Amino acid sequence: MKIRERFSMVDLPVLIITAAIIGHDKYKAFHAGANDILQKPYHYSEFMARIQNLIMMKHTANQATRMEMAFLQSQIKPHFLYNVLNTIISLTHLDIEKAREVTEEFTNYLRMSFDFQNTSAISSFRHELSIINSYLSIEKTRFGNRLEVLFDIDEDIDFILPPLMIQPLVENAVLHGVSKKRGGGWIKLTAKKQSKNEYHIKVEDNGAGMPPEKQKDLLSADFDRSVGLKNINQRLKHFCGSELMISSTPDAGTSVSMLIHLAETTESPAGLKGIKLR
Repeated sequence: MKIRERFSMVDLPVLIITAAIIGHDKYKAFHAGANDILQKPYHYSEFMARIQNLIMMKHTANQATRMEMAFLQSQIKPHFLYNVLNTIISLTHLDIEKAREVTEEFTNYLRMSFDFQNTSAISSFRHELSIINSYLSIEKTRFGNRLEVLFDIDEDIDFILPPLMIQPLVENAVLHGVSKKRGGGWIKLTAKKQSKNEYHIKVEDNGAGMPPEKQKDLLSADFDRSVGLKNINQRLKHFCGSELMISSTPDAGTSVSMLIHLAETTESPAGLKGIKLR
């Protein structure tokens, strides 16, 4: 089944309806990637029950991936906490106003990292941009001239998307890209409106990069160096029907991009209701 090359049984459940259902046919159907089989003739109530079961399975899986991402985000690494606190303590002796600014950004970062909205189905670009700005402000203070931050974001752009889709990509760019390169480097966040209901997001850096063999493992559950990349890719497929696009070259940097596809509704954009995820 061609669709199984792109979508798992959880990403896109498939119910096969057939008049012929001998043992061999069942085997071929399930082997091809079907979730369930319904034999003709059938009662409408049985058809609806099977559909509802598949929808419930998909809903449960989606909720699990959201909870996983919220859990990953809330697991703030101890060394990051220590480094930030040490930076604040040092600044209190050198620049009390800067220390106050970093403390405010750190407070915002912590508050949004533990935000219950992280377990919701949708968030907004501006909401996520706030935590990105706080995170980068902290890291910029820590790394100084070793970290340059660039933004290429359309003016007044905002749209809904699953929570915590971009900030982990920015964190990966800093931790596994720029910080691993002697002399540091830059990271860049691009957000552009492609069409009426499509937005392009890209996070890139000129850091350490990686060889092709490591790129193949990036979306694997066993790949420890990424912050939830597999989870982000799963949710992108669930909600937008697209996948992460990753390109990397050793000693030259990494680029991770995504397309957010939206569908129009008649509700107002305020409060995350103007457009819904595909």
